[in-house]
Amino acid sequence: MKSIELEPIRDLLEKAYDTTMGEGGTPETQQSIEGFEQKYNVQLPAAYRALLLEFGACNFGDPALYSVKELDWAYPEFLEVYREVKKEYQLSDDLNPFPIGGFGEGSMAMLDQTSGKILMLIHDAGDTPIREIAVDFIDLMTQLTESAIWVQEQMN
Repeated sequence: MKSIELEPIRDLLEKAYDTTMGEGGTPETQQSIEGFEQKYNVQLPAAYRALLLEFGACNFGDPALYSVKELDWAYPEFLEVYREVKKEYQLSDDLNPFPIGGFGEGSMAMLDQTSGKILMLIHDAGDTPIREIAVDFIDLMTQLTESAIWVQEQMN
């Protein structure tokens, strides 16, 4: 099932998921996604949902994007961490973040459903708990796919 949300980068995604870095990507089922959404009474952001259904989790870059199984433990953890950070740093209510992945050093990637931006919730933040890493989901996936393709080309 091809999604219109991914159309601008479909060729890059196919090429990146065909690299050794993208091996093992298994598309999620509609049933597993709906089960998660019902369990937590949330809806996955459209482009992230489309990626999971068509290609599966993305583990060839940083951040690695969660599968539904990973999201099942990461989502409740994210809610707890974000609630604490929001209180400690007095963050605006304008953000409507949804966790989509993790960084190797413990930070989390989140999609702000209000602006569409991809943000990093920084582990042990110091002064700034949140930083923008991509203008939108397509920009993030372009960065990740181009990096995976480049690495594969260097290996050949």
